[in-house]
Amino acid sequence: MSNIFNLFSIFINQTSIVLALIGLYYVYKIWRLWKEVGIVGIKASAFLDKKFLTNELFGLIIVCVLITIRRIYRYFNLTTDIAETQVMEVIFDIFGLIVIILIVLMIYKWYKLSLIFSFSLKES
Repeated sequence: MSNIFNLFSIFINQTSIVLALIGLYYVYKIWRLWKEVGIVGIKASAFLDKKFLTNELFGLIIVCVLITIRRIYRYFNLTTDIAETQVMEVIFDIFGLIVIILIVLMIYKWYKLSLIFSFSLKES
């Protein structure tokens, strides 16, 4: 049974690493676009779209909640005799994967937004 948990955790961690690298790629692309366009070229009105702000805020709330749960559990693990079980390790690996997925999705949204600005500024 422990071998299944271990294999699942390895898979989740590998997936998290790949997604994190994808996120870094898009951060680099955003940085290049902003450097080319200039940060002044990005109009603040785009960020005032309620749907965009709501989605970003929801993603950040989920990320913060999952990290907070993990940190609280880790604190109790360090300050008491609670042993971390394999089930809890897998659950926290899943939390980590969800956090990475949400962060990459948020980065990708910023990348798409940056592309829109770079094209609109080049056309004008």
